[in-house]
Amino acid sequence: MKLVNPNVKYKNSYLDLVKAAKKNGDINEMGNAYKENETFEQMIKRLKDRSKGKNISKLEVPSSMKWIIENNEVVGTIDLRHLLNKSYFERLGHVAYYIHPQKRNKGYASKALALAIKWYKKMPINKILITCYSDNEASKKVILKNGGKFEKSVKDKMSNKTINRYLIDISDTTFPRVAWFTTNRSCNCKCTWCYANDYKNKNLSMNYETAKQYIKILPKIGIRKVILIGGEPTIYKDINKIIKAINKENINISMASNGIKFSDYKFAESLVNAGLKSVNISLKGTSESEYLTNTKIYGLEKTIKGYKKLKQLGINVSLSYVLCSNDNKKIDELYELMKENNLDNISFQLYKPSINSKDETNINDLVSICEYVYNKFENSSFNYSIEMSLPLCLLPNKLLKDLTDKKRITTCCHIGKGSGIIFDTNFNILPCNHFLDISLNKEKIMPNQIIKFWNSTTAQTFRNKINTFPLKHCNKCDKWQICGGGCSLRWLNPSLKKYMNERR
Repeated sequence: MKLVNPNVKYKNSYLDLVKAAKKNGDINEMGNAYKENETFEQMIKRLKDRSKGKNISKLEVPSSMKWIIENNEVVGTIDLRHLLNKSYFERLGHVAYYIHPQKRNKGYASKALALAIKWYKKMPINKILITCYSDNEASKKVILKNGGKFEKSVKDKMSNKTINRYLIDISDTTFPRVAWFTTNRSCNCKCTWCYANDYKNKNLSMNYETAKQYIKILPKIGIRKVILIGGEPTIYKDINKIIKAINKENINISMASNGIKFSDYKFAESLVNAGLKSVNISLKGTSESEYLTNTKIYGLEKTIKGYKKLKQLGINVSLSYVLCSNDNKKIDELYELMKENNLDNISFQLYKPSINSKDETNINDLVSICEYVYNKFENSSFNYSIEMSLPLCLLPNKLLKDLTDKKRITTCCHIGKGSGIIFDTNFNILPCNHFLDISLNKEKIMPNQIIKFWNSTTAQTFRNKINTFPLKHCNKCDKWQICGGGCSLRWLNPSLKKYMNERR
C-alpha cells in the first residue's frame, strides 16, 4: 500500500470510488476529496493549492490530500492537515479518511494511518490529534492500533454527538535525525558572553580517525543531517577531511560559524567542494567598534565577505543574530547593515542559557523584541525567522498568529523529542551543546552502542524528565501542535515558571 498525490494515472479508479460513495449515500464523508460540479482537472489544482495554503478560507488550514493505493487501485482517501486552527483542534483533528464501501474491514484504514504517521514525522509537530464519534468502534480500533492515546470526550455542538479525542505521539525517540559534531572548542573570537569561554584555551578537538568510525555508523542509525559546531569549526585542522567523510555517507552537512575564514574564497570553495551544503553565520555586532568590544577582534568586514563568498559559491547561507534585550536601536542598526550590504537571509535567535549559568534575561524584554523584529522586517525584502527558546504562548495572540501563518517561527529544543544527538570532542553524548561537559553517558559509548544507549533507561528517563517542564497548562493551548515548548534549560528559570503560573 502507498499514499500518493491525486494524479491522472489513477483517475478512473478515483471516479469509481466517487461513484461507490454516491451509491452508498456517504459521499459527504469524502470531505475535500470530492466537490460537486468540479472537473477532475479543477480538483487537482484545488488540492495542490490547498497543500500550499493557497485559495483557502479563514476556516480552513493547509492540508495534503492523499489517495490510498493498493494494487494500483484507489481504495480510499486520507486528508493530512499541516496544522490546526481552533475548529480543527476542537472537532476534526489532523487526519480524516474515507475507505471504499466495498473495501472496509480489511485493514486499509489502519495501514493508511500508519503511512500517514510516517508522513507526519517529517513535519514540525510532535503529536497528531485524531477524533471520532464515541460510537464509531471501527475508527477507535484503527486509532488505538496506531498508538493513539485517549485524551478525553467532548460534546460536539454541531452534531450533538460525543467526540472522542486521541493523541498519537510521533516524537522519533528511536532514531535521532540530526547529529551535532563539536569538532573543537577553540575559537578565533573571544566573545565576552560565550558560554564555552572556560573551554576555549583547552586543546579540545575531535580525533579525525575516531570521528570516521562514528561517521560510518550515522546512516545506520537514521541520521539525515550533521551540523558542525565548536568553538569555531573552520579552524579545526581536519575540517576539510571530516566534511568529505560525512559527504561520502550521503548525509547533508551544515555548519555554525562566525564566518571569518570564509572571507578567503579558496578556503570557502574547498569546503563547498568537499560537501558542505549550508552555513549559518553568527553576527557578533553591527559595527566594527561593537564587534571589537564583543569579540576582541575586528571581524565585521570579514564576516560580511564570508557571507557573500558562500552565496557566490551557491550554497545556502544565513545570518543569525541573538536577541537578548529589547534594544530596538540595535535592530534598526542591523536592518541598515543588511540593507547596505545586500544581506538577505537572517535567523533571530532568542538568547539561550547554559547549564552552568543563570538565565537572567527578562522574559518580557524577549517578547517585546520579537514584536519589534516582526514590525521591522515583515514588509521588507529580507527572508527572516525567529527561533523561539520560549513557549510560543508567551507571545501576544495576534503576533503569534501572524508569525505562524507566515511561517516565521522555528522551535529549537530537540531534547524531549530525542530527535537530535550532540557529540562533544571526545564523543560523549550531550543533551545539548549548552550542557557543555555534562554528558548523558558515564562510560564511553562506542559507535555500535549509540542506539542501544539512546533507548536505554538512562537516556529515556532524562527525556521524560525534560518533558515534564512544560506545565500541564500548555496542553490546553491550541498551538501545542507546532510548539517545541521552548528551551529545556530555560524551564529551569524560576522567573519563567513564575510568569507561566501567573498566566494559568
